[in-house]
Amino acid sequence: MLTGIDVTATRKYVSKLDPDKGNPTVFHLGYLDPALRAELDDESSSFKLSSTNPKDPADIKINYNKRQLMAIKYGLKGLENFLDPQTKTPVEFKCETIRCAGKMRDVVPDRIIAMFPSELRQELAEVILDESKLSEEERKN
Repeated sequence: MLTGIDVTATRKYVSKLDPDKGNPTVFHLGYLDPALRAELDDESSSFKLSSTNPKDPADIKINYNKRQLMAIKYGLKGLENFLDPQTKTPVEFKCETIRCAGKMRDVVPDRIIAMFPSELRQELAEVILDESKLSEEERKN
């Protein structure tokens, strides 16, 4: 019997880049529901035939940076112990609400995402985008 994915669940994640193993920043990551994932994929990529000749290659474009930003915007549900570079105090995580993929959704404000270095954005986006895959243990159940 298969087990479904709980798209309302979150899990704690500590970045591999965090130098403070004793008191790390903890990211609360959620899942992207199918409608949201489709919206993200469609908005960050395009596919078209380059000509009417079937032997000509297709034109495929993927906007990786936009995809990363969107994954974090919708997939990050909270964070702990992340310092604001200007105030040197913990960032207060407070979502904004916007409409996307037919629903009102809570999203991370751009000002918080802008504080993440590019390597961290890449890592978080990868983890969020891979979350909707069943783990080996989940496949067994």
